[in-house]
Amino acid sequence: MNTLNFTENKVQVLTLDDLEKTYRENMTDGTPVGGIYHFELIHQVTDLFEREGLKPEIQEIFAANNRDSKRPGATVLKELEEQYGERAVEAHLLRRVYANILVRADETDHVVTCLAVAYHQKGIQLGIGPMVRVCHNQTILGAQDVIANYSCYGTNRSETRIGIKELMERAKQWAGDYAPQQEQRRTTMQQLATAPFDRDAMLRLIGRLVELRIMHDTANATLHDSSPYPLSSCQINETAEQLMLIMDDGEAPRTYWDAYQSLNTVLKPDRMDIPQVLPQSLALFETLRELGMRN
Repeated sequence: MNTLNFTENKVQVLTLDDLEKTYRENMTDGTPVGGIYHFELIHQVTDLFEREGLKPEIQEIFAANNRDSKRPGATVLKELEEQYGERAVEAHLLRRVYANILVRADETDHVVTCLAVAYHQKGIQLGIGPMVRVCHNQTILGAQDVIANYSCYGTNRSETRIGIKELMERAKQWAGDYAPQQEQRRTTMQQLATAPFDRDAMLRLIGRLVELRIMHDTANATLHDSSPYPLSSCQINETAEQLMLIMDDGEAPRTYWDAYQSLNTVLKPDRMDIPQVLPQSLALFETLRELGMRN
């Protein structure tokens, strides 16, 4: 019997088979809440890339609990627990799920393309971009590589509520136009990897990250910007310290790509709130590109 224990750890790792066994939450008419079950969403996105011969492979699936009192990320249904056993997978209703799907068609020893699928109470988010193997960092290299069926990427973007069909159309486009889009991603990576990053650049970056966080959190209408910040205060403290150590290690000259990977270590579904992973990843990239291309 496979089990989950959200009391011990609010984030659990499970397989797609496990996910399919969990309780299915439906509307009163019998249709899935949110329009699709989480496991169906993962299957459909994976199938789109499989049909293009891109060798998708599910690497990890995370399920997380949160403090929503009305619709928590994970609920144990006692009647099903009595039937299947204590903490059985089948006794869980999961509303907060994140999957990493690797696209192995053009992987290298250093980088593999990764599809990110986030399914939660607010809606559904999809993203695609390089995952750096050594640090397991998912990168997002532009707004064209993310989509959601609700507004989550900031007030400066023209976002309208879309349905499951439109989400799948974007994923289908990513799969169908994979080669030229990959070429653009490689170009963007190279631009960041050739933009020098020195101590002055580090101080500008840390200052900008703090500025964006303050603008997001302030109640002052003149300063407030509701767009997602790249990093929270805690994340800035953690990653800035690591960045300072890297800059003092005496290694070869650093680049904005190095800085991206250093900061990106905290933007993972097992280390933060799942709905914020992709919006913050995009915001971090855009901040680095803004500062990096300015030099």
